[in-house]
Amino acid sequence: MNVPQNIIEIINRLYSNSYLGGDEIRNLEKWLEKTRDDQITEQWLFSNWQQAENVNFDISVEGIFERIKQYEKQSKSYRIKVLLNRTQKVAAMLAIPLLVLSIWLLLNPKYKSSEMVLATAKGEQSHVYLPDGSEVWLNVDSKLEYATDFNASNRNLRLNGEAFFKVAKRQKYPFIVETSDFSVKAIGTEFNIETYKEEPYASTFLNEGVVELIYFSNEGKEKKMRMKPGEKALFNKKGNTAVITNTLSQYEIYWLEGELIFENEPIDEVFKKVERWYDVKIEYNLDDFEGESLNVKLKKDESIQRLFEIMDEAMDINVKQNDDEYVISRK
Repeated sequence: MNVPQNIIEIINRLYSNSYLGGDEIRNLEKWLEKTRDDQITEQWLFSNWQQAENVNFDISVEGIFERIKQYEKQSKSYRIKVLLNRTQKVAAMLAIPLLVLSIWLLLNPKYKSSEMVLATAKGEQSHVYLPDGSEVWLNVDSKLEYATDFNASNRNLRLNGEAFFKVAKRQKYPFIVETSDFSVKAIGTEFNIETYKEEPYASTFLNEGVVELIYFSNEGKEKKMRMKPGEKALFNKKGNTAVITNTLSQYEIYWLEGELIFENEPIDEVFKKVERWYDVKIEYNLDDFEGESLNVKLKKDESIQRLFEIMDEAMDINVKQNDDEYVISRK
C-alpha cells in the first residue's frame, strides 16, 4: 500500500506526543476520511502496529480520529500544551522508537534515522517529554529538532528560539543542546536557552545542576565555560564572546509561569517579544521611542490591549488596529 510519506510522519508525531500544526491535523483528517471504509488501509495500519509490542494504542482509522480528539483536548489551554502523567510518560517513551521501527523501517528498508521536529508558532507554547524522560518547555515561536534514534547513541538536540530543559540523568550519554552560536552540555540539570536567529544576543540560564557552555571565538578557538546555578551566560553573536553574570530565576524563566515581564526593557525589544507572545505585527517609528524603556508584568491571559493601556499611561501613545496588525505612535 502506498501511504504518503507526510501522512506517516504526522501519525508518527501524533503518537509520540510531538507538536502538530493545524494544517497537519487537517491533512491527516482528510486522508483518514478518504480511507475510513478502506479495509486495505485498516489492514496496513494493523499489521504495522502489531510489530510494536507492549503498547496499548489503537492505531486503526477510528483510533487515530480518537487520538486527534485527545490531542486537541490536551492542547486547549495553550493550544498545543501536552501534559503526560507517569503512565503516559512510560508509554510515550516506548511508543517513539517502536512506532518508528514499525512504520518507517518497514516502508524504507534503507532508512536509518529521521528527524523529529517540535515547533511552536507565535502565541503558542508546548510542554513535552523526550524519549529519555527529559522534559522540555518550548516558548513561543521556537523549534527543537532531534533524531528518531535519540537516546540510542546520543542525546543531541538543535534549538532555535527559547526552551527550558529538565534533563533526566543518563550517565552514559551527556545531554547536548546545539544552537547556531553555541552548545550547552549537561548530564542531569535544569536550564533555559534563548537563541532567536534575528536577535544579536543569545543566552543560557542555569537553574539547577551544572552545564558547560561551548563555543568558538572569531579566531576559531574552542571556548568552554562551566556554569553554576543562578548564573546566566550572555553570548554576543557578532563578537562570538560570552559573559557570565548572576541573576534571579524569576527574570529568566518567568514565561514558564505564563508571565511576560519587562525590566527596564528598550521599546524595540519590548515590541519584538510582544509580537512573538501575542502573534501580532507591530509597526512603529523607533525615533518616537528613543531612550524609552518599559517596566511591566503581564499574565499570559491578559490581553495586548492591557499592555497598550499601561504604555499609554507611561508615555502617551496612539494605537491603531487592523486585525492582528498594530500601528503605535506618540501623541
